[in-house]
Amino acid sequence: MISNSELKFLRQLKMKKFRELSRKFMVEGSKVVQEVLNSSWHIHSIYATDKYLLSHTFPQDVTVITKTQSEQLTSFSTDAEVYALVEMPHEVVFDECQKKILLLDAVRDAGNLGTIIRTADWFDIHTIVCSKDTVELYNPKTLQSTMGSFTRVNVCYTDLLPFMQEHKQYTYYGTFMQGEPISECVFNEYAAIVLGSESHGISKDIAAAIQQKISVPLAGSTHRQSQPESLNVAVCAAICCYELSR
Repeated sequence: MISNSELKFLRQLKMKKFRELSRKFMVEGSKVVQEVLNSSWHIHSIYATDKYLLSHTFPQDVTVITKTQSEQLTSFSTDAEVYALVEMPHEVVFDECQKKILLLDAVRDAGNLGTIIRTADWFDIHTIVCSKDTVELYNPKTLQSTMGSFTRVNVCYTDLLPFMQEHKQYTYYGTFMQGEPISECVFNEYAAIVLGSESHGISKDIAAAIQQKISVPLAGSTHRQSQPESLNVAVCAAICCYELSR
């Protein structure tokens, strides 16, 4: 059974400062826990209820928790009944061999980041470079939204402008309201698509370093009396990943 001190520690991991201090984070739910088990990420401990263990087995020891404790561990409205304590990698190294990558400039919504990671994984894009003010990968909502794809997508955090200046093998394409329709764009072999936040778009210094502006055209715009201000960044990323992978 789980001790009170261990339960307290796991509950603290809902907060970023404790994740950073311990270099550990929690994932929850069968799908995500299984994805981590199938990956090279190191699982420190697994926690599950008796009810869950009646129909599931694991390749390592499991600490049994009660239904009440499960409800205390979850970061969501409904508890998952299975959790894994996972160790953060010591260092995330950018892979110079990746030809298609995404850059995220100040994307602050955790659900959007998780969906972008999951979408990139689907389209075989395995590197995402994030600005330092992009939401944290280990945010529970981010992790859950990836549905385990974070184990296959390399997510790096750095200052984007120096990164772009250093990695000149890429052509940098930025998503703007006005630009070449993405369906008409012929991407170079080494291509990086930059996406900004829905509220502010791509920052001025990053925009100045972009070599080609691209856009997702608004359908039927000539016949509309009013139109939406922008497209959700995760939806835009999905369209970009599809076009980039073609």
